[in-house]
Amino acid sequence: MLDAIRERSQGWLAKVILGLITIPFMLWGVESYFDKSSGGDVVAKVNGDSITRQEFDRAIKGQQQEMRASMGAAYNPALFDDPKIRQGVLDGLISQHLLMAAAKQSRLVVSDAQLAATIGALPAFQENGQFSQSRYDQVLRQQGMSVGEFENRVRQELLINDMRSVFSVPNLVPPSVIASFLQAYEQKREISLATLTPAQFMAQTKVTSADIQRWYDSHKAEYTLPAQAQFAFVVLSQTAIANQTPVNETAIQQYYQQNASRFSEPEQRRASHILIAVGAGDDAQKRAAAKAKAEAIYQQVKANPDKFAEFAKRDSSDAGSAAQGGDLGWFSRNSMVKAFSDAAFGLKEGQISAPVLSEYGYHIIQLTGIKPAKVQPLAAVTADIKTELQNQQAGKQFADIADTFSNQVYEQSDTLEPVAKTLKLTVQTSGWITRKGGQAAGILNNPKMISALFSDDVLKNKRNTEAIEVSPGTLASARLLNYKPAALQPLETVRAAIEAQLKQTQAIALAAKQGQADLGQLRAGKEPGVKWSGFINVSRQQPGALPPVLLEPVFRVDVNALPAYVGAADANGVYTLVRVTRVLPPVPADAAKVKVVQNELSQLMAQTDFSDYLTSLKNKAKIEIKKSALDKQAQ
Repeated sequence: MLDAIRERSQGWLAKVILGLITIPFMLWGVESYFDKSSGGDVVAKVNGDSITRQEFDRAIKGQQQEMRASMGAAYNPALFDDPKIRQGVLDGLISQHLLMAAAKQSRLVVSDAQLAATIGALPAFQENGQFSQSRYDQVLRQQGMSVGEFENRVRQELLINDMRSVFSVPNLVPPSVIASFLQAYEQKREISLATLTPAQFMAQTKVTSADIQRWYDSHKAEYTLPAQAQFAFVVLSQTAIANQTPVNETAIQQYYQQNASRFSEPEQRRASHILIAVGAGDDAQKRAAAKAKAEAIYQQVKANPDKFAEFAKRDSSDAGSAAQGGDLGWFSRNSMVKAFSDAAFGLKEGQISAPVLSEYGYHIIQLTGIKPAKVQPLAAVTADIKTELQNQQAGKQFADIADTFSNQVYEQSDTLEPVAKTLKLTVQTSGWITRKGGQAAGILNNPKMISALFSDDVLKNKRNTEAIEVSPGTLASARLLNYKPAALQPLETVRAAIEAQLKQTQAIALAAKQGQADLGQLRAGKEPGVKWSGFINVSRQQPGALPPVLLEPVFRVDVNALPAYVGAADANGVYTLVRVTRVLPPVPADAAKVKVVQNELSQLMAQTDFSDYLTSLKNKAKIEIKKSALDKQAQ
């Protein structure tokens, strides 16, 4: 199905598009599973199936892009230097390979009808709430990805989702257990609080000059400023070249005429179907039974066309569309298998076809809508055509200009002025950058660039860096302007900070000591003069002012010996004493709440079961990991 999707060129689709697919797939880098094109050494093997360096690096990049989009300025690319993070990405790829192998062994397939329904429902490909073939082609083209490749990736998400759905058993937890759980979870307790803050003990602290000196001498690394450098740099950007490339109206009109099919939307139809599946290996008897069943259902829906959706939900083998009453959404003629398309495009709106045989089985089709073919006017696509022509011309120019850029920064390595003058670039000045890079490095914040900036060739020999691709289609070269070596700050500069830190440490210790002493007296039945707050009611759901560290201790006290006392310090050193005086049972949960919690716990158990299944696959598999795979590579 979706044969038209297989007609475009290869490419990579940004995660922003895959992110629009509402499938709860938890693993990383699904796009890399199918792209096992050449290149890259093997970083791992799963039952003999290789995971290449290229595949691993692509998964790393995908996660970097996802985190950059979600974290914004807080994102730090050095995060992916951590072997634990890289191990997590590799584990995700291993899980993918194991799940896909298990799906293949189980002979799971995704029907073209299910695939078409999934893609047709994606908002990214819709106009006015309906699937648009031209929008579909445009979005994928802008992302540089063939629709055929996109179809493959969606199939994999659906397959793995099917694998997970096996573990989604509803109402797995009995209502009686849920009711008992809610009784405990929503129970409230009446408490009073008393706090001892470090500030209350600050006057009792004493820090001498000798204390400060000892701390300074034993923690010099904490007070050493890292080496920093400031750089001059130039940037060559394909995007900037494109933006400066003129495109006349004649060229736009010619492109529009020569690519008319790209700007026309073919006739689309909307249909629902009931599929009676026939497997490739089914014998004649099974095929005859399927045909007879399809004929019987056809007679029923023909007599009761208004109940087509009910019959689809009851009888269709296509689970994806059956849940929607058989609805497949809008599609063009070439997006379905031929037998199905011929039948659908031969119907009048509202008509129902007799059973139609395709490679998937017998389809009973009801045509529910028709959209005539239409052509987008030139004015509506002028901006897109201009951008595409600019990118085409810039792409051709960039390769030649990049050679000039690379050669000049290398051959005239003691200055950036010549290359800036030749290519009309601006020599820019960076902020102060450390070896860790980060936000301060701006466009230079690329692992390979940071490494080059702090190399001996740049710092000692005062040469330009080589031309480095700091992002796709963007080259940069930099040279040293100023350098500050790592330096230990003088004691006098940090004396006040050290004194405050030591006093705070002492005050925290004094607060904890006093709190523990008061707690001991309270438990012994004595009253140490603690100032309690008023009574407050807390639960696990609504802890109120109760510190998190004390939530479970409060609900673990012996309710047969009230009042009961607990105490602990939080992360800021505030020691809190809690007096528990009463237990307040909750109102019995109604059936609706029990049902909601039952579903949530069932889902949690299903997730746990799926995780256990993955673990069992890994335990049975032969997995070989190349240790160097976790080493940081130039991304």
